[in-house]
Amino acid sequence: MNPNVIDEQYPGKVVGVYNREASAKKMAEQLISEGGFLTEQLSVVRPDDGNFAGKLEPDSKGIGRTLLKSHLILGSAGLVVGLLVASLLIIIGSPFAASSPVMMLSAAAILGTFLGLLVAGAISLRPDHDGPINSARHASHHHQWSVVVQTKDHEQIEQARKLMQPSAVKLSESL
Repeated sequence: MNPNVIDEQYPGKVVGVYNREASAKKMAEQLISEGGFLTEQLSVVRPDDGNFAGKLEPDSKGIGRTLLKSHLILGSAGLVVGLLVASLLIIIGSPFAASSPVMMLSAAAILGTFLGLLVAGAISLRPDHDGPINSARHASHHHQWSVVVQTKDHEQIEQARKLMQPSAVKLSESL
C-alpha cells in the first residue's frame, strides 16, 4: 500500500495571471507544445468563469480518495502511537499509568486516534492550494485571465514556472 496520503492524479498547481485572453491562450498552447503538458492538465479561467471551481480543482474523485486515505492511514497511525506511548508508560512504571493500565491504554488510543484524524483533516483541506486558488479568484474578479496547470511533481512545477514567469502578471504555485 502506498503510504502517501495525497491520492490525487495531479496534486500540484501553478496559476499564471494574464491581462488579456490572447496572452492566456497563447501560454496554454506554449505549455503544451514546449512544456510537454497534457491538455487535461491545463485550464484557462476567464473573468467571472461559471466553471471556476471545476477548473481549479478538477479531480473531485482524487480529493475524495485523499480524504478517505488520509483519515484511514493517519487515524490508524495515531492509534498505534497512542498505544505505544501508553505501553511505554506502563512498562516504565509511571504511577498514573500503572495504577490503571486498561484506562491508560484506552485513553491513549482514543487521544492518538483523535490527533491522527485531526492531522488528516488538516491535510485534506489542502491549505497549500489556497495561494493559487486565491490568485485565480482575484484575477477573475479584476477581469484578468488565469492559466491553471495541474502538476504531478516538482519538476512539472519548475517547468510551468519557467515558461510562465516571463509573461505572467502574477504567478502562484503549490505542492
